[in-house]
Amino acid sequence: MRHMKKKAFAAILALAVPSVAAAYSYTVKSPFPGTVTATTNYSSGTFHGAVDISSGRCNYWGVETGVMASLSWNVTVRTSGVYCNGTGSGTQNEAKHAFSNGKTFRLWHFIKTSDSYDRTCNRCQVGNEGGTGNATGPHVHMQYDQSGSNLTGWYSGYTTKGEAVDRSETIGVLQ
Repeated sequence: MRHMKKKAFAAILALAVPSVAAAYSYTVKSPFPGTVTATTNYSSGTFHGAVDISSGRCNYWGVETGVMASLSWNVTVRTSGVYCNGTGSGTQNEAKHAFSNGKTFRLWHFIKTSDSYDRTCNRCQVGNEGGTGNATGPHVHMQYDQSGSNLTGWYSGYTTKGEAVDRSETIGVLQ
């Protein structure tokens, strides 16, 4: 009887675990059509730990959050000019969502537009493609982190450097 109770408990637990994991599973799509220009490492070999996507066109219309869920996005605008090749460290515009599990998803370097404001949305526009902050050219930087450490598993197996992507492409999955 005791053995049957253990099996029953294990079966119930097995059913519960996937539903808990699914509660924090969000698909990330490309924020605009472009090319993946960096992932885990830069071309120099130094650690990057994020996905960079560029269309190659400064002020390209319509940078979207990419995450397929109605989330509360905190948009921080540090500069209002049209910058395509960097404005210095700490001046990048940012859209971020902090999850209840302690992880944060961020988009950096976009140009401020009338769409750059705090809100809850499902894949909403936050600005145009730019190069605000510490950037060498127009792109969007997508980063998933926890306690200051960049997480790379969210895009592993979904996208690679040099890949052409459009808005329907899955870049990764946040968990």
